[in-house]
Amino acid sequence: MKVSVNIKMPKWDLSMKEAKITRWFKKEGDMVDKGEDLFEVETKKIINKVQSPAGGRLSQIMIPVGTRVPVKVVVAILAKTGK
Repeated sequence: MKVSVNIKMPKWDLSMKEAKITRWFKKEGDMVDKGEDLFEVETKKIINKVQSPAGGRLSQIMIPVGTRVPVKVVVAILAKTGK
């Protein structure tokens, strides 16, 4: 059974409203392990890496590098294989 996991732009502090995706560490179709670096974001205060919340195949990158994205918006979809 396949289950999709929506990867969302995280919110690290109360004042954070958006962040810019500066790098994808994986490309569509790549396998990703839970906790592995998935993408990098830049806010007004920091540059940080976002780890994958689950293992699976990165099925779709919805937001390209250089795009500013509001927090909680889906930036990618991970196809998780389950039993």
